[in-house]
Amino acid sequence: MLSKRGMVSLILAACAFLSILYWWRMSQPVIVVDALSDHLSCVSYAPYYKPHQTPLEKSTFIEPAQIEADLQRLAQRFDCVRIYSLGQGLHEVPRLAQKLGIKVLLGLWIGRTLADNEKELTRAADVVRKYPSVIRAIIVGNEVLLRGEQPASAMRTYIERVKAAAPGVPVTYADVWEFWLRNQKELADVVSFATVHILPYWEDDPVGIENAVGHVSHIYHHVKAELKGKEVMIGETGWPSYGRQRQEAEPTLVNQARFIREFAVRAELEKIPYNVIEAFDQAWKRKSEGAVGGYWGLYDQAENPKFPFRGPVAEAPGWSLAAYGAMALFFALMLWEWRRLSSDEILARLAVAIGGGGAWVAAWRDMVMANRTPLEWAVTGGYVFLSAAATILIGRALASWCAGGKPPADFAPISQLLRWLRRNDQSFDVGARLFGGLRIAILFGAAMVCLLLVFDARYRDFPLALYSVPAVGFALLAWIKGRVEVDLEEVMLASLIACCAPWIAVNEHLITPRDEAWRLADGINPHALIWAGLCLLLAGSVLGPVFVELRTRQRQSAEQET
Repeated sequence: MLSKRGMVSLILAACAFLSILYWWRMSQPVIVVDALSDHLSCVSYAPYYKPHQTPLEKSTFIEPAQIEADLQRLAQRFDCVRIYSLGQGLHEVPRLAQKLGIKVLLGLWIGRTLADNEKELTRAADVVRKYPSVIRAIIVGNEVLLRGEQPASAMRTYIERVKAAAPGVPVTYADVWEFWLRNQKELADVVSFATVHILPYWEDDPVGIENAVGHVSHIYHHVKAELKGKEVMIGETGWPSYGRQRQEAEPTLVNQARFIREFAVRAELEKIPYNVIEAFDQAWKRKSEGAVGGYWGLYDQAENPKFPFRGPVAEAPGWSLAAYGAMALFFALMLWEWRRLSSDEILARLAVAIGGGGAWVAAWRDMVMANRTPLEWAVTGGYVFLSAAATILIGRALASWCAGGKPPADFAPISQLLRWLRRNDQSFDVGARLFGGLRIAILFGAAMVCLLLVFDARYRDFPLALYSVPAVGFALLAWIKGRVEVDLEEVMLASLIACCAPWIAVNEHLITPRDEAWRLADGINPHALIWAGLCLLLAGSVLGPVFVELRTRQRQSAEQET
């Protein structure tokens, strides 16, 4: 039977193996279905991919030169583009598209403000008069009913006005498929065809990549049947390349490539008219939709295609190289006093460096991909630094103990840290203060993340890489020592984390259908389960030894009374 030292060494080796396996898989080309051609039907085009460009600021204006360069790039892979507004310089799209020989789905933005809606209708009349041959259809409003900004009766009036002003041009309205079916009585007879959005990732019951294309096809034919012969176009469908997982729906670059290619083949075979979302990653969407909102583009913010329409696709080969470099760097930092280390301790530090270095690069990647504001960069940057410190400090302590050394020193509780700051109290040595400060900071950060995932989960990511090393490391140290020095503040934070973890796991695996009856979801979310596990490890590193200590005191007290 393995000793405790052997078990800890085995756990460290397993973490190192999983880290290498993860980054190896991230660099491996994956074979997915090829599209039938290098040209797809249509793509949503929003030019707000450069820093500080956002449609939410009325002062934003996109220069014609940028639009022309974008359309030249898109014309190489798509036959048409869909736009959502004619403001902020987008009225130039039809003119430039005509030069390049591609068609335009002309979107008019309809919102709450009647004056702005009237301006949009005026621009549309002018564009249709100047470039009638380039306009494939006019889409009056995008998800207006979903947002609740206008009633169906008002949308019907807008559609009728546009049809009268642009005779001979097909006119439609675009919304999520459920909202189209709810309002078909008011809208179906007035549009030339229905434009529906089918996004498997965003469904109330998310659909995994295995069934995503089949789901889109099924919903398309279902809507056609419900609309009793009315022509239907899929106005938006796609898959994100990065972000939080929703049940089985995992946003990855490989999954995005797989969905786009498989759907293009299915649409060609079933003669489904479609438009994919979207051309470029939109960083501004991260504010309202979380990190995943910024990664629906087929081109990144540097205007490079994320993947080809044919051939294998690798998830993140560049980041894999960075991970291997970080593993080597962490190992070098942990071998500063290598002449005094035994071979067993060197091997243990190597395992920690591989596991911790791989996790640190994953946390850094998450920070780069998800951050939007200076505050987010400051907060997550600070915790990425703490993750690196945890790798080195915890790694050295565990490696020394695995090689036969003494158990790690006690952690300074928060009260002792405050005394040291105020009075330079030296009750705990430097190592204990570093461990204590690291522990309280990690507990506080994890507690805040848990609260957000409990009360505002839809757009929140799971920071698995950021907390993996501290959670596993603190749990192992607590297991080795059997007791910890803690104050009420640490216990309260750990208790909060321990209470939130099961709810987060349950919340991600239960849904509420329209009949309001709870039932198990069709798929599981491994990211939610891993996060819940890390939270329990982190909370257990504080509460477990406290519970054992209390039971020991109760037993001793009972023995004394006896």
